[in-house]
Amino acid sequence: MDISGYVINLMSAAVAVGYMDQGFERKYSGYRRRALFTAACVVYFVAVTFLNWLIPFESVLGFCYGIILIVYAFLALDGSPQDFLVAGLLWVLVALISTYGVFGVMGILTAKGLDEMLMTEGEMLLYASLAALAVKYSLGRAVSAFIKKQDEFHKKDNWIVAASFLLLALLVMGLFSLEAGLAGPAGRYWLTVGILADEAGIIAALAGLYQKLGRYQREKMEEQHRREREEEQRGNMRDLYRIGREINHWRHDILGSLGVLYRMQKNGKYSEVESYLEKMYGNLQNYPELPQSTGNEGLDAALVKAVPRCRESGIRFSYVVLGKPNGIDCVELGILLDNLISNGIEACLVAGALKEIDLVLQSYDSGLEIMQENGIGKSVLENNPGFKSNKEEQERHGYGMESISHTVRKYDGEYEYWEEEQRFCQRIFLKYREEK
Repeated sequence: MDISGYVINLMSAAVAVGYMDQGFERKYSGYRRRALFTAACVVYFVAVTFLNWLIPFESVLGFCYGIILIVYAFLALDGSPQDFLVAGLLWVLVALISTYGVFGVMGILTAKGLDEMLMTEGEMLLYASLAALAVKYSLGRAVSAFIKKQDEFHKKDNWIVAASFLLLALLVMGLFSLEAGLAGPAGRYWLTVGILADEAGIIAALAGLYQKLGRYQREKMEEQHRREREEEQRGNMRDLYRIGREINHWRHDILGSLGVLYRMQKNGKYSEVESYLEKMYGNLQNYPELPQSTGNEGLDAALVKAVPRCRESGIRFSYVVLGKPNGIDCVELGILLDNLISNGIEACLVAGALKEIDLVLQSYDSGLEIMQENGIGKSVLENNPGFKSNKEEQERHGYGMESISHTVRKYDGEYEYWEEEQRFCQRIFLKYREEK
């Protein structure tokens, strides 16, 4: 066996083990998952190479491949023993049909018997093995669509890939026939036309798969964004609940203090009353002031959430609201402000950053202007011009800037940003959609 034979066997091993992965969920991830997959491929490769060296075609001994896949499934995949057994036996059937089918067709094209084809070597064996491998992959994906419960998208994905590799097998056999000169002039013409049509079919199938993958990715990102928004809303509710409990706690304390004052003044202890009032006044000055109503519930919620977050993080937060932003949807404005302030808090927590956030909202006849300045530890425009999230698991973050950009586009607005002496400045202008 030359080097091409070993390469084909290695590819066959990867296709077989990948077939089992397609049909079941994986138990592990990371290095353990890769180690089990690699070990299964090596064992399968050794078995294929040994049996090919021992006999021309495995026939009944092909059940060894199914046993290897079943053992791999027990070690690395989740599923029932019955399903593992069925999947392994189906792969043996797939391997037999693919090999016998392709070598039989190649034998018809070359006017050779099946036994003679199985004993052949060189270029003919390479073409036949590649075509058989493509058919195995195609049938394997088709079987996966049946043995695994999948959504409509993944089923279509499997069928498109299966069709693509079946066309690839036909392409390989057509190229072999053309290269070997097995047809006359007219036959070569129609064979060339068929090969071109086959290539066009492969391109069309892959283009369809690419479009479906793009649509699936967009839907997945939208779903992830929705979950992020829901989690943020749950966080807002938790913050409001916590603030409500704090207010109730302050109310209880004040009522108790008033009771003490009442009894003290009733007993004529006026100097003690004065001292106690001074103490109460000092304690009340330490209580944070809650934001006043702005007329926009979303803006109110964002400010109520921002005040305790900044206080707990040691960030000085100041805000000014001029006019009433009635022309902006309250939910969208709340999300926009929450994202702006959250990004500002994240920037202020970087080492060396000024812990300050200044926010100004001014309502005009035509729209709402939002100005925010926050401290930064190092230049954002130089070190992170794409505004990518610095959090771990970045695939689950970074939606804040996307949401801001989406809102700005929706209101035909403007978005500007610049830096001034350890401060990152942003200006957003949103046009009102209707008269206030």
